[in-house]
Amino acid sequence: MKTRIFTTGVVVHRGRLLLLKRREDDDMYPGFWDCVGGHFEKGESAQECMLREAREESGQSMKIVRVGPLIEYLDDYGRAVAVPFVLKPDPKKDIRLSEHSEFKWVGLRKVPSDGLVPDLVKALAAFGLQGRSGRRAPSKRALDS
Repeated sequence: MKTRIFTTGVVVHRGRLLLLKRREDDDMYPGFWDCVGGHFEKGESAQECMLREAREESGQSMKIVRVGPLIEYLDDYGRAVAVPFVLKPDPKKDIRLSEHSEFKWVGLRKVPSDGLVPDLVKALAAFGLQGRSGRRAPSKRALDS
């Protein structure tokens, strides 16, 4: 069984969560809403990986606010291990996408579990930002409207 190891960055600003939509042609979770994060480069620490991925995917140099416990789960793609972080964006800079099709800010109290990648759902629960831990949604419709 293949194991994926990556970072997951929950970006929060003024009670809102940054969501990035995965492209429809992505290999994993196409069209689902995601957060910043990604796979390690050789010799990179988790913090270095998180900050690099946040910069690449959002166009922003973010600050790490908190590191959470490792997240592990099995999905249709194999075993996943994520290092979760809470990040603070630079409010003076606009989000510039490079790998996703769109983004939006959603109030933390209005984040549904439908249509989110599993590591984001689990990270929100781990940080106490959403009470719906472990629910993996089969569809992305709830956030598309």
